Amino acid sequence: MAIPQIRNLHPMFGAEVVGLDPRSPLDEATCRRLRSAFDERGLLLFRDLDIDLAYQNYLSQMLIGTDSASIDTSVVPDNVPEYYVSNKEERGGAPFGRLLFHSDMMWSENAFQLLSLYGSRVEQPAVPTLFVSATHAWDTLPDDLRARVKGRFAVHGHDATYQKRGGGDSDVLVSKFAVNETAQLPIGHRHPRTGRTMLYICQQMTQGIADMSEKESEELLEALFEHLYSPEDKVLAHHWRTGDLVLWDNLALQHARPNVSIEGPTRTLRKTFAPPPRRDRININKPQHSLVGNQ
Repeated sequence: MAIPQIRNLHPMFGAEVVGLDPRSPLDEATCRRLRSAFDERGLLLFRDLDIDLAYQNYLSQMLIGTDSASIDTSVVPDNVPEYYVSNKEERGGAPFGRLLFHSDMMWSENAFQLLSLYGSRVEQPAVPTLFVSATHAWDTLPDDLRARVKGRFAVHGHDATYQKRGGGDSDVLVSKFAVNETAQLPIGHRHPRTGRTMLYICQQMTQGIADMSEKESEELLEALFEHLYSPEDKVLAHHWRTGDLVLWDNLALQHARPNVSIEGPTRTLRKTFAPPPRRDRININKPQHSLVGNQ
């Protein structure tokens, strides 16, 4: 089969893959090329695909190094849930509100390596998903900030303390979990697969910096957030349409979105995780959603 073309989407990260035919098995040369592009660019976009959950899961697992020959493209494994981020789908995740920048399960020492979203049904105008690179942020961290975070650890969790970082926006989505989990990880955190160092803090999941007062911690975090998220040309915005597939490195990149409303255009995105969640965690500790303005 012809090897797909790869076009950069942003100077720092992200690439569009053109020419993938989901009806044909991927040969090993194509798999190697796509894995290399994913590890180098952190995000791959495919347009105008007509794929099911099994094939979406296949691409997700293949990109993080799972032997492609061992993945059945026609069967959905028991531990791969059919999960949607949607403002219309019953029981859809994050159905409304603005999401601050984060990496999923950042509170865990074993966070997902890859996330993917597929545009199952998207009406226009569609709210985009925003991405920034934590690896680029570390590589370009000013010397004074690098000295201040040397040897320091950040505490990540999901107890909704992040709502204070919404800038007074009442549309910020608050997710509350039945069980509060936390992890303490280096601010300069090494990626387990690529070996690259990431600036591992975020608006939504980082509760504070260990062994610092709350005031000192917030001041340092705000300086780090300013470097990570500003100026706007550090942000890649993906504007959704039906048939889009975006797969990204959940550790190296962070994602966010502007406000989504229940009354707005349909925005139903099918989501996969890689590695997939353990069977005993698929249906536990799901969040309850509300807005800052309704607290």
